[in-house]
Amino acid sequence: MNLGFWKIVLALISLKAYSKALAQKTDMHNHFKDSQNSSIIHKDILEVTSTVVWDAISLSSVVDESYSTETTIGSKHSSLAPLQSPKEKPSAPSDCSQREKFRKQPIAKESSRLRKCCPHGENLDIYRENQSDSMCDNGIINFRPTIISAVLFDNCIEDLEIQTSLDIDIGNPCNSSLQYDDQEDVFFVLQDGSLLIIDKFGNESYTVEENYCLDVDKSGHFFAFTCVTQVEEQIAFAKVVFVAVLMLISMPCLLLVSYLHMTLRSLRNLHGLSLSLMSMCLASGYFVHSVVHIYGIPNQGFIGYVIQFFILSYFFWYFCICFNVLLNVWYKLPCCIQLSKSWVTFNFACYTGLAFSGPATIVALTVQKGLPGMPSYFLQGLTESIRDSQRYFIPPVSTVLFLSFLLNIISFFGFQRINRYEKAEKMGQVHQNLLFDQQKYEDVKKDAKCVSLLGIIMVISWLLEIVTFYSGSNSNYLLLCDMANGLQGVWVLLIFLVVRRRRTIILRWWYDRGSHEIEGTELQALSNNNSPT
Repeated sequence: MNLGFWKIVLALISLKAYSKALAQKTDMHNHFKDSQNSSIIHKDILEVTSTVVWDAISLSSVVDESYSTETTIGSKHSSLAPLQSPKEKPSAPSDCSQREKFRKQPIAKESSRLRKCCPHGENLDIYRENQSDSMCDNGIINFRPTIISAVLFDNCIEDLEIQTSLDIDIGNPCNSSLQYDDQEDVFFVLQDGSLLIIDKFGNESYTVEENYCLDVDKSGHFFAFTCVTQVEEQIAFAKVVFVAVLMLISMPCLLLVSYLHMTLRSLRNLHGLSLSLMSMCLASGYFVHSVVHIYGIPNQGFIGYVIQFFILSYFFWYFCICFNVLLNVWYKLPCCIQLSKSWVTFNFACYTGLAFSGPATIVALTVQKGLPGMPSYFLQGLTESIRDSQRYFIPPVSTVLFLSFLLNIISFFGFQRINRYEKAEKMGQVHQNLLFDQQKYEDVKKDAKCVSLLGIIMVISWLLEIVTFYSGSNSNYLLLCDMANGLQGVWVLLIFLVVRRRRTIILRWWYDRGSHEIEGTELQALSNNNSPT
């Protein structure tokens, strides 16, 4: 009985222990299962979080891309790297640290320039019907592009966020060009003045253009023009050097004419001093112009304005010489006026003021507009921008030559009036005027012939220059036109020292005042004192 009782108690204890063990095993199994499910749920949450974060990054990238496309050239981005498709997961760091840096980097220098298509105070006037046609017009929108300082990597651009400013050059250097619009394209100006163009198709690429120009239209949108072919390629360097050498040949001829009319007392009158300064101005302009092209010196800025001033002064001095002939024929000779030295000095000062103030005003307008100022020699107006850059050279010179031509015509009628006066004297209709200076009349008449002959050569040379500039071809006959223009110094020497027959006066000066044997007719001509006017 007792034995059976204890067996039953042991069986119950064993059953209870087994049930506890089974319960613990079940609890452990359930706990492990719950832990596994929790891990799975946590993993799913991480994946969803990662997906949401990446979608947010992709959306931010898309918004940034849309913003950069609609931003003008002056918009600044704190990060332009890396260039990649917004729908692809990044396989590289968000910066350019792991990418290869380009060997050629944009470096800001003193010669770095930003090229503007239109002059200062003017904007682009784009014809929407034909985007290839463009022109400049007076505008009210300021040209203020923001320039970025960047480091270029392989398909990656790092913005240094450094404020940079550049001087502006005016003009389009392109013969034919590609057009970019900030509404459809993304482009920036780098610190060295070059143009950075990002691929609008998202091909992880960009290009850097050094030959370009950009400007803004009246609606405020920026346009960039990059060169397909450059203008400089249309002009052979050998031709430029050849014409520059001809200018250097003209220079000593002009200096000789200037020196003789400054030194010799017989030639140092009002006409001679004006001719001397006219020759000196052309010699200075030719010298600087030829040296700039032979040695490849940059002709932008101050040196271009210097050349423009001297060349314009040459034409203004010619106008003064023509006016002096007209003044003698219509006023001094008929009225028998002999000016004193003080009045001659005052008259020469007036000529000097006109001959230098006119070119100085034109150069000041050129500087105000930001145009290069370089004369049209060696240039061809292949683009509208180049033709526009000569607005303060070709029109003023053409106007001065036209006015000089009118003065020569009026002087011709003045000589006809004096000839009729002499015929009337011979017929005894009027009393002979003893104050009339016949020698001065002959000198003025010879001066007028030389000035008219030089005017014909200047007009022909200038017409050839206009043909060369506005011609779009690259024919050899254009070289002949430039040659005729480069030899103007030789024409001045031949006209005023050979045709004018100054041989006796020059030889007398060369042989120290009288050691040269002079014939009787020449001695009689030299004995007459020439008037200083």
